[in-house]
Amino acid sequence: MQAQLTQKRGPLDLLVIGFGFIFIGIICLIIHLFQSYNPGKITVSAPFGIGSFEIDRSALSGKELDIAWKLYVQLSTRKAAIPINEEDDLITGVYDSWYELFKSTREYLLEMPAQDLAGNDNAQKIVNLSLEVLNQGLRPHLNKWQAKYRMWYEEALQDPANKGLTPQEIQRKYPHYEEVITDMKRVNGELVKYAEELKRFSYEKPPSGGSKAVSWFMELLGGSK
Repeated sequence: MQAQLTQKRGPLDLLVIGFGFIFIGIICLIIHLFQSYNPGKITVSAPFGIGSFEIDRSALSGKELDIAWKLYVQLSTRKAAIPINEEDDLITGVYDSWYELFKSTREYLLEMPAQDLAGNDNAQKIVNLSLEVLNQGLRPHLNKWQAKYRMWYEEALQDPANKGLTPQEIQRKYPHYEEVITDMKRVNGELVKYAEELKRFSYEKPPSGGSKAVSWFMELLGGSK
């Protein structure tokens, strides 16, 4: 009798053990998903003391990613976001680069249709960030120095006393040179940070399928409250 009971319990025990292993496997998978959870949100540290923006990278459209990439390329291939070298760089060249940044930023933002901005938190943050960098970052320096410096520099180029001097040597004779170049380097350093933040839009690792599943589960729980 005991032998018969043992024989009957054998397959049942194996079934229980099998379900136990499956249950443990599921628990381990859930733990792994939550440990590797990456909702795809990026906190962008804006330059010039503007603050920070949290952007859901997983929800960015192709157009939004394209604009961020174009702005990064514009910054990184011009003097705007390349460290200034006092020995070789011309102040007028940096101002020309900043002007092109203004121009290209406006053009890229105009590529985004108005209907894409309505109710699109990510798009609105990208637009606001780009405009505030121009208006709060670049514009104050340009308003204070650009016109005055360009007028002085054009006159200095025609001055016979500067004949034979290089453009770099002439610009260092500007009465407010140290003040201008110090502030220009400050702005330039902030633009370098801005370029690095924009780069993350294209290079930051997107959320995995597991992370998306966890996000869906958390949203489901939140919606059931």
